[in-house]
Amino acid sequence: MNRPISRISLSVFIIIAITALLCSCLGRSPQTNFYKLSPLKEIKTEHPLSQNFSIAIGPVTIPSEMDRPQIIIRDQESRVKMSEYHRWSGPIQDDIASVLSSNLSLLLGTDRILPRHHGNLFPFTHFIALHINRFDGQWKGEVLLDVTWSIQKDQHPDPLIVKRSIIREPVLSHNYDGLVAAQSQALSKLSREITASFPAIKE
Repeated sequence: MNRPISRISLSVFIIIAITALLCSCLGRSPQTNFYKLSPLKEIKTEHPLSQNFSIAIGPVTIPSEMDRPQIIIRDQESRVKMSEYHRWSGPIQDDIASVLSSNLSLLLGTDRILPRHHGNLFPFTHFIALHINRFDGQWKGEVLLDVTWSIQKDQHPDPLIVKRSIIREPVLSHNYDGLVAAQSQALSKLSREITASFPAIKE
């Protein structure tokens, strides 16, 4: 009498164990991936800047839909999508300022450029403020960077230069890696536009 009961109990135990294992696997959340924008690599200085200049990058303001950790994909012209599992590693406006700081340091040949949010490690003579109107893209399309930027001298209320840049960059790889790479490339082009304006600025 005990043997059939034992066999039934063992079968029930196996079924329960398999069910629990399946539920555990099905209930596991996908892995979250974190991304950062990439600066330019070592390149030749394009417009050497006097060491009398000390430049702060910022503030950088962004649209409300960008002010979140999730990366934005523009599904259609009037619709955006956000992924819970593909996120920026930190505030996107800080990342933009850091990349522009690195890029401009290389292009202008100076170490006296820092993101404004890093604090005053040295006195700044000029500030570059940016308002991002749009910075998103489509996997099977392009990234669009629409930004209004200005260069202002310290303690002077009127900006020396105000310009709007609209930059389009193709997304070569149809995934989040490709999207972020295209956004980094768009910032590289913006950096060169900003760099080209400095020869006209007097100390």
